[in-house]
Amino acid sequence: MPVLPFARKPAVSVLCLGVVLALSSPATPARADVPNQTADSVRWLVPLRNAVSGGAPKVDWPTKGRARIAVPGVGTMGNKDSGVKSVPIASVTKVMTAYTILSDHPLEAGEEGPIITVTKAEAASYPRRKAGGESLVKVKAGLKITQREALEAVLIRSGNNMADILGRWSAGSPQRFVERMNSKAAELGLTSTSFADTSGLSRYSRSSAIDLLDLAVAAMKDPTFAEIVAMPSAKIPMNTLNTTNRLLGRNGVIGIKTGSTKAAGGCLLWAAEDEVRGETHTIYGVMLGAPGPLILTNALKASEKMVVSSRKALRRVTLVKRGTPLLSVTDQDGTVSEYGVAETVAVTGWSGLKYQFGLPIDLVPGETPSEITVKTGAESIGVALEQLS
Repeated sequence: MPVLPFARKPAVSVLCLGVVLALSSPATPARADVPNQTADSVRWLVPLRNAVSGGAPKVDWPTKGRARIAVPGVGTMGNKDSGVKSVPIASVTKVMTAYTILSDHPLEAGEEGPIITVTKAEAASYPRRKAGGESLVKVKAGLKITQREALEAVLIRSGNNMADILGRWSAGSPQRFVERMNSKAAELGLTSTSFADTSGLSRYSRSSAIDLLDLAVAAMKDPTFAEIVAMPSAKIPMNTLNTTNRLLGRNGVIGIKTGSTKAAGGCLLWAAEDEVRGETHTIYGVMLGAPGPLILTNALKASEKMVVSSRKALRRVTLVKRGTPLLSVTDQDGTVSEYGVAETVAVTGWSGLKYQFGLPIDLVPGETPSEITVKTGAESIGVALEQLS
């Protein structure tokens, strides 16, 4: 089962989410001034569970709808309303459509891939679907289009008909392809997600804020997917495609996908880059259920506020300073010594970021520790100790 980037439901097997601890100098080996001795007792001088001062990060959350923001390798910045409730997601569904296609038919970045030919039935359905108000791309019987061009039509223009064409090409029919989409969701551990179509037009194509952020990270690991969702426009046979994601290219936004139906409201699954101390991080966010009457416009406006405020919140934070007494060690002679970290521990994070201290799991009983673990999210990093007194 592929592993997921964000801490989530306990029953799901996930990749531990954590901050890679960046010390003020390279990782420090066990210090010579930590004696190799036996200890009668080791006592913590600080609470084991802590949070960066300043309270919850100052995110400009929407007043209505559901939203969530997280940064792989750091943690979850927070969410508005339930992160686990399954709701209609409209054309955000096409992220899974494209992810499944690229999982089953991988493309190198820039590669066009195989040729897909539009059938007579697919061309004949265009007028009826257009009259029904669907988002479509122009096609005709016998039109030849590459796999990449078809993915551009799905992700940039949000073409419902091209999502179906891709499904038929890949699995024999759109319905069989939907089964494949649901299998991929299960593989990713997306327990609040199920699909009824390739496009999201159906109100029964549903997901949750937590699941969608996991899906976004998985999809963005594919270079072709990431390349396409970052494109504001493209030309394919019979069509000039313009993105529906008007945030693209502003405030570090590099993708991903809009969606809007009466059942789903306005939706946007987004990714934005930000740099902290020369290191680039990707912030992932989702807005679901923006109200009307301009549901997509409202989703974009709400998402832009989240993007701007989350980038401001992301910064360097100090977890523990060198010289802070952390441990008290009493040796067999009754001598008490205090220890702290050999270097100040600072990470990329935000106010309110939770972390905790611990002893190495391989510490032998009675042994004086030469390091401690600092855990953020669910990843533990060893940090060398030095004797303070």
